[in-house]
Amino acid sequence: MPASHGEGDALNESRELLGRFLRERRARITLSQAELPARRARRGRTLTQEDVAYLTGYSIRTISALEQGAEHRPTPGLLEAIASVLQLSQDERSVLWYLANGTPPPEPDSPTEPDPALHRLVNALEPHPAYVTDGLWNVQSQNSAFARWICDFTAVPADQRTILHWFFLQEHSRHVMVDWEYEATALMSLVRGRAMRSPRGHELMAMVDDLRERSPDAERLWAGGTDLLVQGPSRPMLFREPGRTGLPREGDEDHHVQLTITTLAPVREGAGHRLLAFLLPDGYTAPAGYGGVCAACRPTA
Repeated sequence: MPASHGEGDALNESRELLGRFLRERRARITLSQAELPARRARRGRTLTQEDVAYLTGYSIRTISALEQGAEHRPTPGLLEAIASVLQLSQDERSVLWYLANGTPPPEPDSPTEPDPALHRLVNALEPHPAYVTDGLWNVQSQNSAFARWICDFTAVPADQRTILHWFFLQEHSRHVMVDWEYEATALMSLVRGRAMRSPRGHELMAMVDDLRERSPDAERLWAGGTDLLVQGPSRPMLFREPGRTGLPREGDEDHHVQLTITTLAPVREGAGHRLLAFLLPDGYTAPAGYGGVCAACRPTA
């Protein structure tokens, strides 16, 4: 079916913007930055289409067609080659993909270790619970407030130190989270969306498959879900106060606290790590007897 007039206008505008974007970014890169030899001044000191073709390994015709908006649905390999040659930032790389294909770029491979500054921020955020996670939701750092409010992951077996394992294999997650069903459903939707975009998607899916075999709730929520979420803006989450998670139903609401979860991600090539903070309400004061072992988890004599 042919595109409507409105769709055609939008497509033409995207192609025009793409061409302008590529020409402007090409004009920023000098021959020395691209490690190419100098040439006569009349040909300029920045990259030409011929230079981009040479450096990417694609034909001049292909590069020219893309800049003129004639190349429809360029391949991921072409876009990544151009992003590399033009030395695009992560934000610029996203712009390139959106203008060329109308989709976000795949997430780059994540370094094994997060930015050390994230670890410092985690501890600086006390008394607000905070932790650092990688692209597979492995908890790599936490502060003492996070251990009190949510989980002390240093006491968890190394192969289960993920938020996914905590949600579906630790009963305590239900004691802590007031709206466990809603939050677990949202987490599965977030996992589904990330698995489709991340180079480590196969690792995520292997983890999900394992959890589905071990947890009926993981199987139910995964099989029944279709949403694809991305990391959204800050939002409220309802928690029970530490040490007050095993109260009887009556009076339980007196110990519900609305924390605001917010996510920080370093602006760095290949960074898949995140710092998540759970901000306490303004003026919040912990009650007497704050902390302690969850009554619902305490072993009986």
